[in-house]
Amino acid sequence: MTARAIRRATGHAKRTVIRLAGSALAAWGLTACAATQPVRVLHANETRWVASVGGPLLPNSLPTGVLPYTTIGLLHGLNDDVTVGASLHALMLAFGVAGADVSIARRLRAQEGAWPELTGQAQLYGFTGPGGSRLYPNVTTTLSWSAGPRTLLYLGGTATVRPQGGAALVATPLLGVQRDVSERLVLQLEGKWMAANVDATSGLFEGDGSIGHHGAMALQLGLQWRRGGAR
Repeated sequence: MTARAIRRATGHAKRTVIRLAGSALAAWGLTACAATQPVRVLHANETRWVASVGGPLLPNSLPTGVLPYTTIGLLHGLNDDVTVGASLHALMLAFGVAGADVSIARRLRAQEGAWPELTGQAQLYGFTGPGGSRLYPNVTTTLSWSAGPRTLLYLGGTATVRPQGGAALVATPLLGVQRDVSERLVLQLEGKWMAANVDATSGLFEGDGSIGHHGAMALQLGLQWRRGGAR
């Protein structure tokens, strides 16, 4: 085989690996691989820049770490009960896959004493790349409690419709804490059991970080930046 043929074959192999990795990351990206934003709806006409970084824990990898899945977006309060948002999935671009999502969140019930606030959110994920284009509907339900004037504790879960491959409905339970660290900056730390109903013994991570060979434990850091400060 000539040097030119070797380079051509190597280039093709690299493109194939990148395409497969991108498709696999998109599959993980659709299983709620970003911090829940918003935990509670925003005030009317309030706007926040938002970002999330993190993903599946990889305890058996070298070095041990967290997949740095990254999203960047914007939230806006249409009124005191409804918030809309949109995000770009930045990591996917490195693998030749464009990813984005749009969302609408609604306050279903305000907190009353020990009863938590209930927030529902509908999202639509979209990915397009060498492997084609896919749309994935996603629904998130969040229960949140105030733990002082600047802190929210929350838990909930997501259900993602996957039209192809394996479970048609992918379930992801979650819990987290959100803290207002200044008038403008809000931080979140969130843990998830991603794709808890999906067999993970084969695939991208081959059960690394799974529970009972299902799904994968994930950790995400969320950031929100208020335009105009706190209300």
